[in-house]
Amino acid sequence: MAGARLEREPDADAREQAVADYQSIRAWSEYLCEPLTLEDHVIQTVVETSPPKWHLAHVSWFFETFLLQPYLSGYQPFHPRFDYLFNSYYEQLESGYWPRPERGLLSRPTVAEIYDYRRHVDAAMERLIGTCPASDWPTVEERLLVGFNHEQQHQELLLTDIKHNFAYNPLRPTYREDLPTSDVVTADPLTFSTFDGGLVQIGAGDSGFAYDNERPRHRVYLQAYRLADRLVTNMEFLRFMEDGGYGHPGLWLSDGWRVIGRKGWDAPRYWERIDGE
Repeated sequence: MAGARLEREPDADAREQAVADYQSIRAWSEYLCEPLTLEDHVIQTVVETSPPKWHLAHVSWFFETFLLQPYLSGYQPFHPRFDYLFNSYYEQLESGYWPRPERGLLSRPTVAEIYDYRRHVDAAMERLIGTCPASDWPTVEERLLVGFNHEQQHQELLLTDIKHNFAYNPLRPTYREDLPTSDVVTADPLTFSTFDGGLVQIGAGDSGFAYDNERPRHRVYLQAYRLADRLVTNMEFLRFMEDGGYGHPGLWLSDGWRVIGRKGWDAPRYWERIDGE
């Protein structure tokens, strides 16, 4: 009928929000890598870290593997071997995966190819969100939420790994020069709050996002305990170190004490003694 208002699909608002969230989260990963050189994208200084370019590719692999390939008709993977290179540990997939300790040994694919891969996945994902059948949308929306949280986890890992990579370098490169430094301040006196313990509920509830290992919500018994009302400051921890804290086994769990003896630790990672200070 002429002049009739076209009705929007019931999930149209959800799809528009999903595209906006997708674009925002994906852009933030690349923003975190903007201060890096090409060489910074490639290195892996210990087996517990991964090269930044691997993180950028792996989160794209996640969307490609669990959303695009099963739900976007006619989708063509960017590269036939990326499913092997950028799978992290998903044993149920037939592709297998490249060993984690050797991620930093590969100069190819190049950083430019990884960013092309991201563009390829991004275009296809926006197409999937906009065009997937309504019958698939609930599953696609659920997997999107997992993918968003997964990429945000890797954003935290990106910063952690970049920090280790830079600290490993004796030139002490700086990630960013424009970040403000904070003044030394005197912290409020440390006080402790007492809790009775007993039976308590832990774990995620039924609503909102949570990974499967955060559920089901269940009861556990806690002994009575005390909890500080703020974080320990660097100055307080320095006093602990100066008082010989790294030399008293009674202050450490057995595993920690063994590592202190084996590795000769006398300070946390990223602390350095310079000119006796």
